[in-house]
Order: sequence, then C-alpha cells, then structure tokens
Amino acid sequence: MPSGWSMTTSAGCVPTSTSAAPAEMARLRLSWFPHASWLALRRRYHRRRAKPDSALVHFLDTPVADIDADWRQGEYLVLDFETTGLDPRQDRLLSVGWVVMRGPTIDLGTAHHEVINPRIGIPEQSAVIHCITDDAAAEGLPERVALEQVLEALTGRVLVAHNARFEIAFLNAACRRHFGAGLAIPVIDTLLLARQGFERRHLHHGPGELRLDALRGRYHLPRYHAHHALIDALATAELHSALCQDRVSPTGRLAVRNLLSVL
Repeated sequence: MPSGWSMTTSAGCVPTSTSAAPAEMARLRLSWFPHASWLALRRRYHRRRAKPDSALVHFLDTPVADIDADWRQGEYLVLDFETTGLDPRQDRLLSVGWVVMRGPTIDLGTAHHEVINPRIGIPEQSAVIHCITDDAAAEGLPERVALEQVLEALTGRVLVAHNARFEIAFLNAACRRHFGAGLAIPVIDTLLLARQGFERRHLHHGPGELRLDALRGRYHLPRYHAHHALIDALATAELHSALCQDRVSPTGRLAVRNLLSVL
C-alpha cells in the first residue's frame, strides 16, 4: 500500500505528499466524527443500491461497531491490500492481508492472507514491488470471493489501515463492481493518527516521516519486510496499538469515535 497517495474523489487517487494537507484539516479529520446516525444514513443509501442477496447487503444490514466504546473494548480489522497499480478505476486487487485486534491485543490466530486473481496483466513495475507474478496471481481467488471474505471479517468491526484512503478507494471500487454499491464503515487511519501526534507536540515532520516503516522506528518497533499484505497489516496493527497507548494515560478513557477518520 503506497503511503504517498490520497483520494481526491470517490473515483480515483492522485499522488500527494503525506505532509501536504493543512494541519487544520488533519485535526478536523481526527478530532471530529459525525454522529452514528450519519453513518447509518450512508449505510442505508448504499443498502438501497446494493444487489439483492449479495454479501454487501448482509454486511450493511449488520450493526456497526460501537464507536462510543473505549478503544480497549473495541474490535478492529487491520487490513492491507497489494494492487496491480494505484488507480482504483482501472487497477485491481492483487492480494489482501488482515488480522483482528481486540483493544491493544493482536489476535495472531486470525491472521489471514490471500492472493487474488485480478484477471488483468500485472505491470512489471508492480510485480517488482510485491513479487506477485501473473502465474502466481492466476492461482489466486476470484476477486468477488476474496471480497466476500473481507466483508465477513469486517462485519461489526472498525477498519484500521495505514493511509486508509487507498484501501477504502479500492474496497469501494471492488464493491461497486461486484455488488452494485459502496461501503460506509468506521475507519481508523494510522497515518492521520501519527500526523496528529506530531502536531500535538508541535513537531515538524517531513514527507517520509509518516511512512509506516519510519513511524515504527519512532515507536521502537522492529523492522519488517514491506509490500506483503499480511506483513504490512501486522506492522500496522503494532503501530495502531502503540499510537493509541501513546495517546491516552493508562487510567484514562479514549473513545473509538475519537480515533476515527472522516474519509
């Protein structure tokens, strides 16, 4: 998942510096989240447009996670995609990795990884990064099946990702292709959480300092091998736990709502 891309519209992504967004916008994305009824309205909107009896209908009919609960009681699905490229309008999912967190605890027994058959050629420049070849992808799951697995795992949980706009853009594009509508889910973006941490301490940060590997180093987390969806998801899960514990005192309360990003 590239950390230097953000979505400008629901249709696509353009490259941008991770430090380019105004500080005030970053604060707004993290310090305010709409009332749960706003999320419910969006879910009903997508529910009316979703194909009947699809996995998306079941997902949207299931209540969302309690965003007013303390973060230690929350359940999260930490997710990462590898893709054939960077444009959700024309590129496809190539692999997915996820792991469930319960509060600060990572449940390694839930770790899951799938290669996905994109049914399009994989550009050489992409294969060099994630090491998934056309032959390997041909043995992967159909995108629809992988997407159904993601929705099942995500049901009733908060999605966590690093530079979550990328994952959300591809997830929405895939849902529209197969199920006729997009998603409306509570999301935590560890990139935005980290940016807010810099600003709370009045610390300058360059574009590279919000990358996943750089932030892990800042929190004394071990180095990892990037560009494998499951490894990236596990790396993000560890960072998420560190960021949340850095944000609240051991006896203090931090509502899930206060961690959410408006994407």
